[in-house]
Amino acid sequence: MASSCTNIVGAVSNGVLQGDHPTNFALPLLIIQITIVIVVTRTLARVIKPLRQPRVLAEIIGGVLLGPTAFGRNRTYMHTIFPKSSMTLLDTIATIGLLFFLFMVGLELDLKEIQKSGKIAATIALSGIVVPFLGGIGVSTLMKKAFNLNTDLGPLIVFVGVPVSITAFPVLVRIMAERRVLGTKLGRMVIPAAAINDVCAWILLAVGVAIAGHSKNPATPAYVLISGIGFVTFMLVVVRRYMCWVAHRVNGQGAVREIYVLITLVAVLLSAFATDLIGIHSLFGAFVFGLVVPPEGHFAKMLIEKIEDFITVLMLPLFFASSGLKTNLGSINSGKGVGVLFLLIFTATVGKMAASVAVGIFFKLNIHEAFGLGFLMNTKGLAELIVLNIGLDIGVLDEESFAILVLMCLILMFFTTPGLMAFYKPARNPVPYTQRKLEGSYLKKDEFRILACVYGTRSIPALLNLVEACRCTNNKRPVKLFPLHLTELSERTLSIINLSRAAGQEAVPTKVCSRDDDIFVAFDAYSRISKVSVRPMSVVSQLPVMHYDICNAAAEKRAMVIILPYDVYQKEDGTFEHVNNPGFKSVSQRVMQQAPCSVCVLVDRGPWSSVQLSNTLSSQKVAIIFFGGADDREALAFGCTLAEHPCMKVWILRFIPARMVAIDIDNVADTESDRKRDEEAIAALNIVAVDGDDGSSQGIYYEEHAYEGDAARAVYTLVCASDFLLLLVGRQSIRLHHRDNSELGAIGDFLANAGPEMKSSVLVIQQHNSSFPQDHNTTA
Repeated sequence: MASSCTNIVGAVSNGVLQGDHPTNFALPLLIIQITIVIVVTRTLARVIKPLRQPRVLAEIIGGVLLGPTAFGRNRTYMHTIFPKSSMTLLDTIATIGLLFFLFMVGLELDLKEIQKSGKIAATIALSGIVVPFLGGIGVSTLMKKAFNLNTDLGPLIVFVGVPVSITAFPVLVRIMAERRVLGTKLGRMVIPAAAINDVCAWILLAVGVAIAGHSKNPATPAYVLISGIGFVTFMLVVVRRYMCWVAHRVNGQGAVREIYVLITLVAVLLSAFATDLIGIHSLFGAFVFGLVVPPEGHFAKMLIEKIEDFITVLMLPLFFASSGLKTNLGSINSGKGVGVLFLLIFTATVGKMAASVAVGIFFKLNIHEAFGLGFLMNTKGLAELIVLNIGLDIGVLDEESFAILVLMCLILMFFTTPGLMAFYKPARNPVPYTQRKLEGSYLKKDEFRILACVYGTRSIPALLNLVEACRCTNNKRPVKLFPLHLTELSERTLSIINLSRAAGQEAVPTKVCSRDDDIFVAFDAYSRISKVSVRPMSVVSQLPVMHYDICNAAAEKRAMVIILPYDVYQKEDGTFEHVNNPGFKSVSQRVMQQAPCSVCVLVDRGPWSSVQLSNTLSSQKVAIIFFGGADDREALAFGCTLAEHPCMKVWILRFIPARMVAIDIDNVADTESDRKRDEEAIAALNIVAVDGDDGSSQGIYYEEHAYEGDAARAVYTLVCASDFLLLLVGRQSIRLHHRDNSELGAIGDFLANAGPEMKSSVLVIQQHNSSFPQDHNTTA
């Protein structure tokens, strides 16, 4: 026997103890609904994560499962958890969440970048829309007859053609990042094309809503469209200038005044109200307002940080529940329904693929890249679901046609990543280069090319001091610096924005700095006051695969050395502080295993970063800890580079055991060849120290120290009694008894984590293809 439907009798109950059932009141029922939706969707997201599917797919499937397709077949469940009397409140809150989500989507798209994207992006975008949209016209005509839809053909064409032809920009960017396509030629073509596609989709949606009105006056749709054009013009001409003024004031301040946040959030609601008043859906107004807010600078990021978690975690899932409650896949119970589904999939896939492949080949893509372009441009996501829900709400679609179109989007979304992986594998063929290490090259006059990884602003002063110390004032050996800003890829909207702007991003510093954060501002300022060429880059990637991007960037830029920051910083009081995500530690370890050149890890313990080498004439002391081996010789070569700076005085502290001990040859490559090369390196330095090119001393001093017992303790005791600002340490040494698998090695790890008595910063160096075996996995 079917249970009766729950009736909402108030907002808040008096509690179970006083006889009130929570599902009879709006707020307790809403809390139950939100909790169920979040648990179901997040569980599904974890289930499909190994399949490399975007989270939005799990959220859509979760919403469908909560509806009449699966759980909703139980009438008790439906009448208790999702009664009809609660649908108005559920839809209203879901729509509010969508308003602010569409505002963030608008922020993702940079109108300036879209305007200058060029004919290639415009051709890809328009061809990818027009061809499948034309196919959608035929399918719409067939659907109207097959399902006896009581709607005009014009609106039906729009609400079928738009989901078939548009591209889900946020989902596309995430897929490209996960498959490491962003920095390729294909990635640089797809991003602007998808952005244009996204804007066209919302314009088509506005047209569809306008012509689907219920007015009997045939001129009403024209009035609605004219009013909509006037609204957009007002936003782009008047409101945009005001928001640019607000952003300019906010970007110049350390803290954001509450009034500016209030103005922006209220403006989102007023923009939505304006388009709803005109007769275009309220979501269009929120999206347009997002477009007119300047996306660069601190203001846009601050807005997203303030509203994103609340909207995406709590509010947006209600939209998936609301949509799923309207989706009954069981209504597709006839042969014609299945036939229309396959026809829609065929139209969307073949139309988009044929157009994209043809355009890709025309613009000199190979066949694999052209098919990759087709799969990427056929990505579906949340935007299509929003369009379909609007079509159902205004009566253009019925239950069966809505279910068919939702299922089409789910199928296309599921096959995007597998299709891309099957047809396209990004081929990275970096320019061959031979200068992969410092040993044997520090006397040459070739460019010293440095790739410096940056996680946050804390490591920048120490890094810039190190680069400044490498710079020769007589310009004998120019330094070229490639700062690589590393950001962890997440589900957050801000991560998507960073991704879309980092795609293929390599520009002159002023251009990058005008659009990015304080990190690039610091490097821009340094490039202006020094003779170092600075070319900033960005990487937004998942931590388990971030090392691939770092190594590929180093190979493409022919870097001689990669500099990695250590994740621990010593404060003035001597305590240690983790300044990065602990996951970056494993990134550094994998980079050291697979790097195409030498690698350094910079451990900043305070004094080194506080001295500004560019503004001082006083001498600064640096020590090279030398036991022997390839890594120690690389530290020796790095130290010779520093010695060319007029303010740097370099001490070579060679440690020799007082008694010879047995060496484990299985763990350490202690060969006669290594010993001979050590002696040759030291002998060469003696000549350089005395007979410099300009006839003057380069400030290289040599000392030998005998030690017994613990080598690390001997080093620590010596340097604590000195005033060295920086210690150069080889990661592995032929004279140590064991191999240390950490990124710092035995000596480096001991010094980096020593107590506050030791003030010296530490630079741990690993030579490319050193004698110590590494796990050289093949990069993907």
